[in-house]
Amino acid sequence: MATGGDASDQQRFAQIYRRHYAPIHAYVARRLRDRGLADDVTADVFTVAWRRLDDIPSPIGGWLFGVARHVVMATNRATLPDPLGLVDDAVVAREADPSARAVDRAELERVSAALGTLSESDREILLLMAWEGLPLAQLAEALECSVAAAGVRLHRARQRLRRAVDRSGNSAHRQSASGLGTALGADRDGGGRS
Repeated sequence: MATGGDASDQQRFAQIYRRHYAPIHAYVARRLRDRGLADDVTADVFTVAWRRLDDIPSPIGGWLFGVARHVVMATNRATLPDPLGLVDDAVVAREADPSARAVDRAELERVSAALGTLSESDREILLLMAWEGLPLAQLAEALECSVAAAGVRLHRARQRLRRAVDRSGNSAHRQSASGLGTALGADRDGGGRS
């Protein structure tokens, strides 16, 4: 455990902080939807990283997301964002990318509503893959399970999401469900079957 930390510990931690602060803060902010609280929780994540500096695996990304996940859950004020709130975030992000403008707001709302019907566990794994862009190995590390188990959990969560979108009974909804693979990481290498 790093307590006072010599110069090399401080330098290593500074490098970890610079490299990983933005994605960890973005993850926490999306979960809490409160910037002030997100700042505090992100600071707590890096406090854990400092205290456990000698135990941090390489690569660190998945481990840090796992720590962030636990700190967010431990706040008791933390909840996954309202799925409908994700629509606004997705629309803003897609507006900046001309190739993504083909996805219409109605489709995003259907997917968002379907996400809202899933368990917290399913939403978490899908959002870690889609929003945070974690490769399967880092996803497994964040979820504290094997890569094979993470692949199975991701596959099952995707299936449940597709069924939730399909339940609407509308053929347009079925079409959007079949196109969810890219948005939810189904086409990523090592990301399980779709």
